[in-house]
Amino acid sequence: MERVVFSIGNEGRQVYWNAESYGVLFYPLAAVAMAIFAYGIYRRWQLWVALGKPELRLDNLGQRLRLLLINGFLQVKTFRDPYPGIMHGMIFFGFVVLFIGTALIAKETYVTGPLMGWVFLRGTFYLVFSFLMDLFGLLVLIGVLLAMHRRYIQKPDRLGYQGKPDNTPDDAAVLLLLLGIIVTGYIIEALRIRVTAPSWEVWSFAGWILAKAFAGLDPGTAKILHKVTWWTHSLASLGFIAYIPYSRLLHILTTPANHFLVSLKPAGAVEPIRDFETAESFGVGKIEEFTQKQLFDSDACTRCGRCQDGCPAYLSGKPLSPKKAIQDIKTYWLERAPAAAVAMRAAEPAPAERAEKAAGKNFLARALERVDSLVDAMGKGAKGETKGEEKPLAGGVIDLHELWACTNCLYCTEHCSASIEHVPKIIGMRQYKVLTEADFAPELQLTFRNMENNSNPWGIGSHLRADWAKDLGIKTLAEDPAVEYLFYVGCAGSFDDRGKKVSTALAKILKAAGVSFGILGTEEGCCGDSAMRGGNEYLYQTLAQANIEVMNNYKVKKIITACPHGYNTLKKDYPNFGGVFEVYHHTEIIADLIAKGKIELKKPVAGVFTYHDSCFLGRYNAIYDPPRRILQAVPGLKLAEMERSLAKGFCCGAGGARMWMEEDIGERINNMRTDQAIAAGAQTIAVGCPLCLTMFSDGIKDRKKEETMAALDIAEIVWRAMGLEEERPPAEVCPAPPA
Repeated sequence: MERVVFSIGNEGRQVYWNAESYGVLFYPLAAVAMAIFAYGIYRRWQLWVALGKPELRLDNLGQRLRLLLINGFLQVKTFRDPYPGIMHGMIFFGFVVLFIGTALIAKETYVTGPLMGWVFLRGTFYLVFSFLMDLFGLLVLIGVLLAMHRRYIQKPDRLGYQGKPDNTPDDAAVLLLLLGIIVTGYIIEALRIRVTAPSWEVWSFAGWILAKAFAGLDPGTAKILHKVTWWTHSLASLGFIAYIPYSRLLHILTTPANHFLVSLKPAGAVEPIRDFETAESFGVGKIEEFTQKQLFDSDACTRCGRCQDGCPAYLSGKPLSPKKAIQDIKTYWLERAPAAAVAMRAAEPAPAERAEKAAGKNFLARALERVDSLVDAMGKGAKGETKGEEKPLAGGVIDLHELWACTNCLYCTEHCSASIEHVPKIIGMRQYKVLTEADFAPELQLTFRNMENNSNPWGIGSHLRADWAKDLGIKTLAEDPAVEYLFYVGCAGSFDDRGKKVSTALAKILKAAGVSFGILGTEEGCCGDSAMRGGNEYLYQTLAQANIEVMNNYKVKKIITACPHGYNTLKKDYPNFGGVFEVYHHTEIIADLIAKGKIELKKPVAGVFTYHDSCFLGRYNAIYDPPRRILQAVPGLKLAEMERSLAKGFCCGAGGARMWMEEDIGERINNMRTDQAIAAGAQTIAVGCPLCLTMFSDGIKDRKKEETMAALDIAEIVWRAMGLEEERPPAEVCPAPPA
């Protein structure tokens, strides 16, 4: 066995070993690569600002920098999905360490060494440095190989669309470029070790092992191969830098930037239309009507497919894929933006002219002029026409079936590793179709008309809104405004037969616990959620402002609601119109009452239950624990989780106004979710949303499980467990006669 002797203190290596004289050529090439990189970023910047309404998100810089650190550098969102997360982490963190190592070498070679006489890549520091560089280089290599295996052998559906991979030549070029850089780097190291053979280079373990493969080479041949490989590695590295702005590698910059620019508003909040009186059109009908940030979203997309992986519309066979929608927007943007960028630059001197004025007509100026012409050609045809004909977004770029398939479940945004905001784009295009073109599904026409005439989607007379509470002794705020909570019942809880049972159970729980509450009765109106998310922003604002006026007149401060859609709208969207309230979902209130001992669950409710996370309660508002704490407190109840739960929960299919529309493509989403509950072995599906309750009731019927399965709201389960329904006053008994 070879004996390795260490002499700590003198270890190190010559940076440009066997390539000392090549700096004369390398540095001009490096300057050209950096110039091409900088110019590519400059031209991309022009495309980013060429179209779209200005939107600058620089508020709360501290929070934005924190998100940049967490999701941009530490890759927290990426690691949520273990396999691709670890794979990407190996590549990302490996290159970060390699970049830092290269920077340290450059610093010693050109700054601290010649200027200060300070050489730190020696001794123990060098040994650790060598070990880490080899280790993280190996991580990059493994990560790239895993990526190749995943993309070209495993071929998961998320990396394609409807079973077809969407690989591009750029994907292969990037992976091969990364692989080439790492492999040639190890070969350079191995050939150097083969010739110089210092014993301490065992710390460069990968190069040390690989050097044994070159043991049969004579030193002269090894040095020639080293020079060839050195230039191959160097040119590949410079090519990597120059290629970044023109390839998917651009996400190295755009994805962290998108984390920094992410909306800091509450999850799923919708920006209202504020110019109904002056605007000629509403919503987003043209690419220019998106904001610059919304267009930048599409350039930050890495096509990883995480959004598609849990999209209920896509998984149920609808044509919508959030990934495809964003990529279609990007494709159209790249067709339209170059011509707009050319127009923006029309009054500016060309880059070559600026360079010529500054330093004469030199090589770099001529090169930039040629690149400028090539990039401009992207936006013009052979005769100078704009590339790509103008077409509508909704019905052109995005198919109408895609547009209306979205349930607004927010899975895409929640799991996007690039912080892309999908839902506002969908709603913006729906607004254009509804408000500007009056083009939308007949079912929604009826729903909107019912909401206009009777302030509920069913079209039932608004004077019947409080009939469910007639025999419960519940006062309206008109009768007693001095209550702590307004129980905002909502349309389902007021008019739907199944929903009225939930309202009754909740009201009985609140009364039994001594909670001070009242209702608005016939003064209550629809919250407007379905109108807003169905694109009818005008109707939504009319309904919202009417509710806010009534609530503010009664000086309402706290609100309880059993519907996550009303909860989310009142909490996040009503403040845009002066409706600022403390809003609580009934599961939050009930969980708190149980914790404080104000209600007692004493009657066993036997059976296997599974809990369905409503999208508007879970992903929109992060209310996951209170419903589960309630169910776990019910005696006799066994809780079984479905495979898709919590943040990865599967939508019931009712959100985004889909409750009122037919599903005529693919499988019904509610049936798919019901199947997942059946697979969990559940006898009862517990929910915290009246729309979910309806969807599961229908799913159970469709699956012919009515005799063995049921759907119940948590309020109904709790009321049963309280055991008060069966209690009756004792019958009068004649006293026993005196003895």
